[in-house]
Amino acid sequence: MTLTLHLSHQIRRYSQRVPQDPKYRLKAYAVMGYCVAAFTLPFVPPLLETRRSRADGSYLTKKPLAFCPSPLIRK
Repeated sequence: MTLTLHLSHQIRRYSQRVPQDPKYRLKAYAVMGYCVAAFTLPFVPPLLETRRSRADGSYLTKKPLAFCPSPLIRK
């Protein structure tokens, strides 16, 4: 219990402190924008392709993806 109170007090003190760097907010927004872009941009091309194929009707006629084993693995 004491540890929890101590940690919450430290977090509260840290969040109320004024940052030393005058461009802290700009840097925080830049890092947040980079993280959002890094995690969302890889999904944009598949989304656009799916929307495009659904719009022209080719989505329903696509063949299912078959499992293709690696050529390096031999039975």
